[in-house]
Amino acid sequence: MTAQLHGPAVTPTPQEMRVSLRNDRSPRNVRACLPVTDHMAFDEQYREALRRAADELDLTPLHQCMESWRRLAIVKTDPGGYTQMMESAERIQHQVERGESTDGVVWDDAFTERLRARAAGG
Repeated sequence: MTAQLHGPAVTPTPQEMRVSLRNDRSPRNVRACLPVTDHMAFDEQYREALRRAADELDLTPLHQCMESWRRLAIVKTDPGGYTQMMESAERIQHQVERGESTDGVVWDDAFTERLRARAAGG
């Protein structure tokens, strides 16, 4: 199933879009899963990545572009969650700029803890 809509206005659920993005990573599907407000930026960046790939004879720029947009589409399938994430990121950025503690976890500590949990079957 892809998020590409045909016929009467049928809006896929966020879960359906996430499944679609996992199974169909085509530019058409990624674009269809993005909010309409992102289509112009997607089109511009996709065309630029195509141009670079052709000029450099290397598909890496195209793959990077598509993976970036696919991940953004996944995050944006839940607009409320995306908004909360962005507000949290802005709040943390302001704290960092003011030199305040963010009460964050050091990446190495978080990664080590994740490895321990995985080894323990968690």
